[in-house]
Amino acid sequence: MRGDGARPCPACPAHDGEHDISEGNTVLEKIVGGELPPVILVDFAMFSVADTMTTLMGVHGSGRAIYRVDAVQDLETHGAMSIDRLAELYTREIAELAEFASPPAGVLGYCSAATLALEIANRLGDGGHAPQVVLVEPTWLTTDLIGQELANLRTSLGATGDPPAEITPASVLQTLTGDLVTKLAAEGMPESEIDTCVTMLTDRYAAWFGFLFATAEAAVPTPRTPVSLVISGDSDKEPAPGWTPAQCALVRVDVPAGEFLGSEAVRRQILRLIDQPHERHQEPRHEHR
Repeated sequence: MRGDGARPCPACPAHDGEHDISEGNTVLEKIVGGELPPVILVDFAMFSVADTMTTLMGVHGSGRAIYRVDAVQDLETHGAMSIDRLAELYTREIAELAEFASPPAGVLGYCSAATLALEIANRLGDGGHAPQVVLVEPTWLTTDLIGQELANLRTSLGATGDPPAEITPASVLQTLTGDLVTKLAAEGMPESEIDTCVTMLTDRYAAWFGFLFATAEAAVPTPRTPVSLVISGDSDKEPAPGWTPAQCALVRVDVPAGEFLGSEAVRRQILRLIDQPHERHQEPRHEHR
């Protein structure tokens, strides 16, 4: 998952149903310009210096404009939403963006964004033009994986207490709030400042884990057109359960996981996959640097 311990990653307070977001309030951010049909990137702004898909793809020279949707940012602003609702909002915004001279050529999703990226791509395809779908190091979320993400974040906070007996949005937020208070108090922060800091950080945790729980609850969409899964040389990532070789292909790039999001070879491979015509996938491919 994208939350790694270096990031004060956003969790999910209880909400009484989904919030109604009016048109134009979700964020479709232009990362880099270009004359070729654009690419939609589903990625999350980071709160650390770690490489991201945005830094990987936001490089001039390919000729393609890159637009990012950041579901975690939108959830932090607007509150809980399902993956289906997020995809609906983003697809509508993409369709209505006047500066798009042609439909998107591709949709990219990294790690836990894979499910949302595929849902957006399927909806764009329903409009008459199916984009290429490239999922990079895809993660198919479960409650157990969310528990692992919580454990990683607690380790980064130096937490030593027991984990929650059950992994739920409420228990995750309660646990992280307690961990934050303990850590900041131990560092000597005044109580008045602790409250402000904890509120800010738990809002971010709320959005991050809110997205993870929404993704785990959503059914992974069935690909309408063949999907490319781009993974590192030492990755153990796999297609979603039930997918067939006709629906997807693993494209392994010979780059270690720690260098993956900073690799020009990875960026070139992703752009090649976006440029190719739709075809029936057959065998896994292995790309060298």
